[in-house]
Amino acid sequence: MSSKDTILKKTVTFVSVLSKIVILLLIAHIIIACALGAMYAFDIFCKEISTEYPLFILIIKFEAGVKADVLPVLFFINNEFKIFIAFSLITIFLAVIKFFLVEGSPIELAKRKDILTGKYDFSQIFLIIFALETIYAIILMMLGITPYVPPLPHPVIVTIVAPVEEEIAARLVWIGMPLILIDLSKALARFSIMDLIRGIKKIPREIIMGWGEINKISVVFILISAAIFAQVHVEYGWDIWKFPSAFIAGIGLGIVFVKYGLLSSILFHFAWNSLTYIPLANIVLSFPYFVVGSIFLVALAFKTYICEKLKENDKIFALPSD
Repeated sequence: MSSKDTILKKTVTFVSVLSKIVILLLIAHIIIACALGAMYAFDIFCKEISTEYPLFILIIKFEAGVKADVLPVLFFINNEFKIFIAFSLITIFLAVIKFFLVEGSPIELAKRKDILTGKYDFSQIFLIIFALETIYAIILMMLGITPYVPPLPHPVIVTIVAPVEEEIAARLVWIGMPLILIDLSKALARFSIMDLIRGIKKIPREIIMGWGEINKISVVFILISAAIFAQVHVEYGWDIWKFPSAFIAGIGLGIVFVKYGLLSSILFHFAWNSLTYIPLANIVLSFPYFVVGSIFLVALAFKTYICEKLKENDKIFALPSD
């Protein structure tokens, strides 16, 4: 083995170990965020039911609606609101359990030898989107642009309520429902009652566990959902510079939704929003997230390039000889 090969092997090993460490940081981040989210929620639960403790929240007229208006509303602590917070918190806890059972097992992570070259999962997609968002923020900073950030509502709204409400509205409605209807329409086109029944039975599993693979049809709905998601954020109170950022995040959330289901996209959204409220998160996590996310992004681009070259070579070899 030449010295160049040895250096390359050591570099790949180092990068792989670094990637695993940062993914473990992300797992720790999710656990800490859950504890903080529960603390914020219990703080609300312990408040007296009265009009003395208003929560200012901008209510989106459902991203699934024809017109995504924004209505400023003063929400007061009441039993109905507490029930919705409890529902959102339970949903996020279920998402965390699913994450550890299906996508984020530290034991499986330690065993992975193809963390750079294999299929990318929840954690890698999260870090890639973080890297893209950071690159966009750096570009804006270099251009001297400071995007407007509106006053944020109570942490329980941002960390607990918003991820559940927005993922149901933006991902389930704009991606999940069309994909389900397309699957059912294919069964109807075959005039097969059994296929239709099987398709209906698959709906809960597809919503919870996802469709597994991204295809051209799902890409279209992911882009539509991301555009609506971004536009709603602009109307929510941010300025136009929020659109590209929210669009990038919407693509990542859409990919996770299609691959892993609604609970996973809720968890992705929850982990993202929680960065605002975890003490020192931007200082401790931002740099390693950006570095490793950039590594995954470069590796993904390289893999895509190699795959395209292999496809071209296969086409050349498949051409009939004269």
